[in-house]
Amino acid sequence: MDISNLLKNSLDASALRAETISSNIANVNTSNYKAKRVEFENQLSSALNMVTTKSNHIGSSSTNQARVTTDNTTSVDANGNNVDLDVEMVNQSTNELYYSSIVSQLNGRYQMLNYVLNN
Repeated sequence: MDISNLLKNSLDASALRAETISSNIANVNTSNYKAKRVEFENQLSSALNMVTTKSNHIGSSSTNQARVTTDNTTSVDANGNNVDLDVEMVNQSTNELYYSSIVSQLNGRYQMLNYVLNN
């Protein structure tokens, strides 16, 4: 898997996660609303562990797209809503750190490329 595509997909997943968390926070008081989660890391891990012998085999060039799922595992309030504002705020902070780390990786790659091209 190409590292540039991996970083791009990671940034896309982080952006989708930010949208999803914002939507959860906006619907904290909406009756019967179920919190949404973004799944990306598990799919990425599975794709990285996949063994292919040639680049044109099925699955070797798969795009690891993030996917939004509904969280039905947490407790539900009296109004049927399962959004926990504290959990969402922690998820938002975690996602901000994740996004910053991916951006730092990209900046390092571009600085290295710039150094090679200019020297």
